[in-house]
Amino acid sequence: MDDVTPETVNMWKKPVLIHGYRLQRTCYACPEQYDVYAGEEQVAYFRLRHGHFYAAVPDHGGEIVYQADPDGDGLFEDYERVRHLREAILAVQEYYINRKWDGGGYEEGY
Repeated sequence: MDDVTPETVNMWKKPVLIHGYRLQRTCYACPEQYDVYAGEEQVAYFRLRHGHFYAAVPDHGGEIVYQADPDGDGLFEDYERVRHLREAILAVQEYYINRKWDGGGYEEGY
């Protein structure tokens, strides 16, 4: 691993944008988890531990809007991370869109 630098070692700390949502990885593995933001407001929490992945809104302990059982245990396999993060983001979007249309207290600005 001659190409390892401080920048490559800490890449997991950099946020990722998916469909306009910013995912900030808060733990690298065991569990792999993310805080999800729309602008500066946290709107979801993602966690993978013991082979079970879920997305909760608006944060840890909230309503679960997506669940999956990926191959990774406490860390996604490289081939599955993007798929599950994207599907979880779409479930978060669906939750907030339906909440707004149903008059469920959706705040302006999402």
